[in-house]
Amino acid sequence: MRIREIMKRAPDLVTCAPADSVMDAAKKMERHNVGCVLITEGGGLKGILTDRDITLSVVAKGKLPGDTRVRDVMHTHVLTGGPDWDLLQATQLMAEKKIRRLPIQSNGTLEGFVSLADLAPAVQKEVDSFFAIEAAPAGH
Repeated sequence: MRIREIMKRAPDLVTCAPADSVMDAAKKMERHNVGCVLITEGGGLKGILTDRDITLSVVAKGKLPGDTRVRDVMHTHVLTGGPDWDLLQATQLMAEKKIRRLPIQSNGTLEGFVSLADLAPAVQKEVDSFFAIEAAPAGH
């Protein structure tokens, strides 16, 4: 199974601009029930902001979310995957780098997004299929 088969795509991607306030980003996360927003500008991926970033880099430091710009707390070195990656490639990268969210790009263009919550059922389906094949009687 390829990432393109399970990734979220526009308009389901939750994005904001670097100049937006952290408060606006947090409200988008709440409205869409997600743990991060992808930071885009000019159609390209510029960074990612997670609920954890807001907690540790804004709230815990006494900053005001309405006065803090996303650009000041977002991660700009974002690991990405490709739409033609198989599930194993994505899960290995995410496990190795200890990340729960992976933007998907192709030729520098943001195409989608996967999270561990997206990958888990797809990986389970692949494992179930493997065991079904292994359990099939010989010659069938």
